[in-house]
Amino acid sequence: MVKQMPDIERIVSLYELYKSYKRVAKELRISRNTVRKYVHRVDDVHKGKTEKILPTDRNIQRTRHILTDTIREKIHQYLESSLQNRTKQRITAKRIWEILIKNGETIGYTTVKEEVIWWNDHHTLREISILQEHQKGIRAEFDWGAVFLRIKGICRKYSLAVFVLPFSLYRFARLYYRETRYEVIDAHVEFFNEIQAVPETIFYDRMSTVYDSRKQKFHDTFLEFSLYFGYEACACNVASPQEKGTDEESVGYIRRLAFGERSEFDSFEEAEEWLKKCLFEINSHPVYRRPDVPNEGLVKERPDMRPLPTLEYSNYELNQAVISKYSLVKCDANHYSVPETYCTRRISYKKTVSHLILLDGDDVIATHRRLSGKDQYSMDIMHYIRTFQKKPGALKYSKVLTQVDEQIQDLFNRYYADNPKDFLTILDLVRETSVESLCDALKRLKECNLHPDYNTIRFFIQQTMEPPAEPFEAPAEFAVTEPDLTYYDILMVA
Repeated sequence: MVKQMPDIERIVSLYELYKSYKRVAKELRISRNTVRKYVHRVDDVHKGKTEKILPTDRNIQRTRHILTDTIREKIHQYLESSLQNRTKQRITAKRIWEILIKNGETIGYTTVKEEVIWWNDHHTLREISILQEHQKGIRAEFDWGAVFLRIKGICRKYSLAVFVLPFSLYRFARLYYRETRYEVIDAHVEFFNEIQAVPETIFYDRMSTVYDSRKQKFHDTFLEFSLYFGYEACACNVASPQEKGTDEESVGYIRRLAFGERSEFDSFEEAEEWLKKCLFEINSHPVYRRPDVPNEGLVKERPDMRPLPTLEYSNYELNQAVISKYSLVKCDANHYSVPETYCTRRISYKKTVSHLILLDGDDVIATHRRLSGKDQYSMDIMHYIRTFQKKPGALKYSKVLTQVDEQIQDLFNRYYADNPKDFLTILDLVRETSVESLCDALKRLKECNLHPDYNTIRFFIQQTMEPPAEPFEAPAEFAVTEPDLTYYDILMVA
C-alpha cells in the first residue's frame, strides 16, 4: 500500500508529546520541514495571524509515487534473505538500489535507503548490555591511550598505559615511548607493585602485542606471564568497548586531568613525576556514588586479591649483535657504543623497557638508556679514549663529542680544539670520579674566572669530593683500675 501523508492533527499531537521536529519526522517518515511548517501554521491560527491552516486556492501538484508495493516487497525480500549472513556480509541499500535499476526499475537511491532504514528499525533486534555488579578484588581493566607532549621543545606522541579497578575505581597509569609486549608487561609489574596485590582477572582489547586474533588466543609468552602472577587474562569481544567501559572512560579522564592543564616538560622523567602526582590527587578525591575514595576502596579490596609472587619477574630480552667498525651495535634501528676494550666482534645484550645492557658473559660492560625513534645514537666518549689517543685529530668533528655534556663541549671548543691530547688527559679524570664531578668543577672554575687546565680541574674535583672516613675501632671492654679510697679518708681527718 502506498504511504499516505499523515494528517495535520497527528503531526501537531506528536509534536506536543515529543517537542522535537526530528523525532516526529522520523516516526511519521516525513520531512522535518513539513512538520515544522504545519506546526507553525497551527500556531499562527491560534494566535489569530491567519484564518486557515490550508489555503483554499492552493494548487497541489502531487508527484507520482515511485515506491510501489511491488518494489517495497522486493526490497524487503532482499533484506530478509540477507539476515542469515554475517553482519559485514549483509546486503546494503546501495546494492539493492543497483539491482533494482539493473532490472529496469526507476527509483532513486534515497528512496531505497529510507525504506531500508525503516525496515531495519522495525525488524532488527536492539543490542542490549547487561549491567554488572563489581566484586572486590575480582576484576581489573587495561588499555592504551595516546598523549601529545612537548619535551625539551619537541612535540611527539607518547603511549599512556592505564589500569583501573572497577570496584574501588583506583586508577593507575604510566608513560612509555612505545607499545610493545615489554612495555605491557612493565606496566603490569608496576601496577601490581603499587597496589601490592594481583586481581583475579584482567580484561584487554584484542591488541596484537598480547593477543593473536587469527588463532583467537593470547600469545604464549604473555600467558606465561599471567600464570607467573596467577591471574586470568580475558579478551573482550570485537568492537565491544562497553565490556571494558570503566577503563575506556579512565583513559580520557586521566589524559584530560593530567595533561590538559600542562603538556610541556623539561624531560621525560619530569612528565612521569607529574603524572604520578596527578594520579595521587585522582585516587584521593571522592568519587560520585562511591562510599569511599579510591585509595580507601583499594585497602578494602586488597585482601580479596592474590598475593604478589616472592621472586621478582625478569622482563627483558637477551640477544646478540655484531659490533661495527665504529664500535657500535644496532638494536631496534638505533645505535649504541661498545667499549673499545671489548675485543670480540659479537656481543650479548639485555634489552629492557628503558635500558640496553651490554654483557661480557655475566659481567656488565656498559649500560645505555634505550632510544626511541630510528637512526639515533647513544655514544659514551669514554668508550673511545684509547682510539682518540692514537687519532687525536678525529676528536674535533666526532659524533661522540656532540653527545657529551654541554659544559665539556664548551671546554673543548674554547680551550682545547687545537690541543686535543691535553683534553683527553682531562677526560681521564672521569674514570676516577664521574661526569657530574667534572661538570661541577668546570662550573666553579668559571665562577672563579680561572683557566680550566688539568691541575686546577683536578684540585677542584678533590675539593668537592667527600674525604674518606678514617676507620675507628673501639675495644669491646675497657680495663678500669680500682681506686684507692684511703687518700680521701686522710683528707677527711685533716
